[in-house]
Amino acid sequence: MLFMLLCNIVALVTFTVLSYQQDLMELSTGESIRFHKIKRVLHLLGHDNKIHLAGNLGLGIPSDLHPLDCHLLHSDNAQNICVEWKYRARLHIDYWHEERLNCYNLKWRSLAPDTYLKDCYSLSEAYWFGIGEIYKTSFPFSNISLPLQPFITGNAYQNQLGPVLERYWLSSEGVSIRVDPEIPLYFSVNISGNEKLCLETQFNSIPFDSTRTKLPLLQYTICKEDNIVLAHLHAITKFHLKTPSTSNVTVYKSPLWSTEPKLNAHLTNESLLNYASHIEEHGFEPGFIVLHSNWEKHKGDFEFHPNFAENPSEVINKLHSKRFRLLLAIHPFVCVESSVFSKGVKRSYFISSSKWNVPLLYPWKGSVCAIIDISNKKAADWFINRLKELKQKYGIDGFIFVGEYSSSPPRSYNHLGKLISPDYLLTEFLRLTHEFELVSGASVGFQTRNVNVFVKVSPRTSTWDSSKGIASVLPTVLTLELLGYAIVNPGAVGGDMLRTVNNTKPERELYIRWLQLAAFMPVWEFSFLPGDYDLEVVKVAKVMYVIREQKVLPIINRCIKEYEESGTPVLRPLWWMEPREPNAYVCNTEFSVGAEIIVAPVLEKGKNNLDIYLPKGWWRDEITTEILRGSKWLYNYSVPLDKVAYFTRSNPPS
Repeated sequence: MLFMLLCNIVALVTFTVLSYQQDLMELSTGESIRFHKIKRVLHLLGHDNKIHLAGNLGLGIPSDLHPLDCHLLHSDNAQNICVEWKYRARLHIDYWHEERLNCYNLKWRSLAPDTYLKDCYSLSEAYWFGIGEIYKTSFPFSNISLPLQPFITGNAYQNQLGPVLERYWLSSEGVSIRVDPEIPLYFSVNISGNEKLCLETQFNSIPFDSTRTKLPLLQYTICKEDNIVLAHLHAITKFHLKTPSTSNVTVYKSPLWSTEPKLNAHLTNESLLNYASHIEEHGFEPGFIVLHSNWEKHKGDFEFHPNFAENPSEVINKLHSKRFRLLLAIHPFVCVESSVFSKGVKRSYFISSSKWNVPLLYPWKGSVCAIIDISNKKAADWFINRLKELKQKYGIDGFIFVGEYSSSPPRSYNHLGKLISPDYLLTEFLRLTHEFELVSGASVGFQTRNVNVFVKVSPRTSTWDSSKGIASVLPTVLTLELLGYAIVNPGAVGGDMLRTVNNTKPERELYIRWLQLAAFMPVWEFSFLPGDYDLEVVKVAKVMYVIREQKVLPIINRCIKEYEESGTPVLRPLWWMEPREPNAYVCNTEFSVGAEIIVAPVLEKGKNNLDIYLPKGWWRDEITTEILRGSKWLYNYSVPLDKVAYFTRSNPPS
């Protein structure tokens, strides 16, 4: 009796194991993906046989629906994984590998309009980076929460997603995930604390145009390398995320002097020329003066406002005589008051309503405006030719494209070109203006890493907070660098928006700490001047200017060339030097300029000491001049208000 019971147990266990193995599908290349088609659980294993990524797939398919092996139904390559849930969806997983790089392309195809496609991956057990500008940006982003929403650019302070986004995620386990830009993607992060990244597509989902596909698709690629740095460099190379040559980009080499917020309400001939004179008086380099959208008479007409300049050529010539160059903010809007609005309507140059063949109007910056349909070649030529005329007529040195966010216009629209994602309108605007060498920078970005201009982060407030003040600058810049934007403009020193309408300038301590941080950034921008404070602030600014000119800019120049060759970011997190060192991941308020300078800025009010981690190697403390060995912490390190903690790579002491 006992023997029979034992035999039955052995038989049951054997049957269970065989059944499990039958349902377990595997792509093995040293590292491998294992997919259990019944449970719809995917595991990515490394060479150590450890799980480096875990996912739950097909969450939009009824759980009791039995899967079929596609290879029995279709003549697909037997080396891939193919699973079908009849009348619901089909999943293909293909792979390729090179040396220690293994990539897996997952392609879902819905077989019914009411089937939504949804995969979720665990964010636990790793540090995660990517997405782009988001509200309360952190680096890594693993501790944030984002509800299910379309992956389109927006105003980070209103919609949580900001104006520069890429469908790219990277983990400390050496895993990268990239979603095809043609996919109408919805996503969520850490809903209700579930520590998951979820990717989803829906049929006929607003704001995406799904008329180009009969049924939903979800396609993305997962790659695995030995560490996070190699994973990122392979992603940059494989998916062509890096920019072409940036040899013609020079705007980062000189300071930018922005009229906002300092002259926001008082932009006149006199105030602008006085502004330029004050810069000269304190001995700062002329650089570029940036005029924001208040330079126009009516938005979109490309005519100077008479309150600012009755004779624009005279003002611009005076600025040029002082060795200043002038950049104007431009956008794709033409508002109803503009002198060219009626012409655009008559020639159907604007995005129209999907119900009526009339321009789609909506409020923008206090006006009612239409947006140029850049997918219409005639409209695009009209826009470009007007920019060329403006540039030639007044001797304008370039433009900053401020664009708009795809989440801002109404969700019902029509344009000549059928674009799945509305973000492609931004992409095409930037590519077109770049093609004619008209733009020097932009405040938006989607699939525009190959447009070699600087990208500017969303406006920051003159506060210390981590949501949109000084503490939010560094995580945002590091994120954009990882996404492939080499030249990032962190915004004006002290912030782009004053804390309240009663403020006349940023508080002094905040301004100094912001000045010290910005000196190590790829672009150095000012609105309020050091001379708006006192001689001590001017002295700090001049010291930082010398440090930037002599130590920082030469490294940035070399790093931009390195970026062109390999995709290595200009500014880097500390884990770039030590990808397997846990201490390097928790130091999210430090960064490096190339591999030669470590910077530890003070980002908290009233703070004069820091705990600083130094990566491996030898470093020269530029405050004390000591030579220090790395791979250690410097606890309670003193940083007076007039100093910034930074360390330069050195040789061992003799």
